Amino acid sequence: MADDRRGPLVIGVLAALTGGLLFLAAGDVVPVPDKTFGAPRWLVSLFALGFFFGGAYLLAWVLPTPRMRPVLGGASVLAFLSAVALLMTWMALTGGGPALERPIAARPGSIAFSPAVGRVVTYAFFWLFAIPLDALALVAWFIALRWLVRRPAP
Repeated sequence: MADDRRGPLVIGVLAALTGGLLFLAAGDVVPVPDKTFGAPRWLVSLFALGFFFGGAYLLAWVLPTPRMRPVLGGASVLAFLSAVALLMTWMALTGGGPALERPIAARPGSIAFSPAVGRVVTYAFFWLFAIPLDALALVAWFIALRWLVRRPAP
């Protein structure tokens, strides 16, 4: 029972199919209205690629393809890291997006700050995460491209 590979196989297939379908929906191949996405389509497509590569990575562990494991694992990590870095940068540039634009009603007798203070705190919060994640994603892309271009020694 310890060598049962059906669980990772099913999860890998479901993750790869979900990522593929979400990628097609974000690319408008599968017609989906824009209001169903809470972010730009390009950002949703990056997350979808992460799910697809994650599912493919699980399949590479189950199926006899040992050479593909590091490639698919690296692609999955790179897609997720890039998507999170771009999400934080997008949130920092837009000030939290449309979800944070709704005013919050203050209770009577409570301390309430002006909306300008909330915007500044929101921008600072997202930039606090966006800058290190962008730097980490750039380093990861540099390492991945260097690994792809590097020639094996003769």
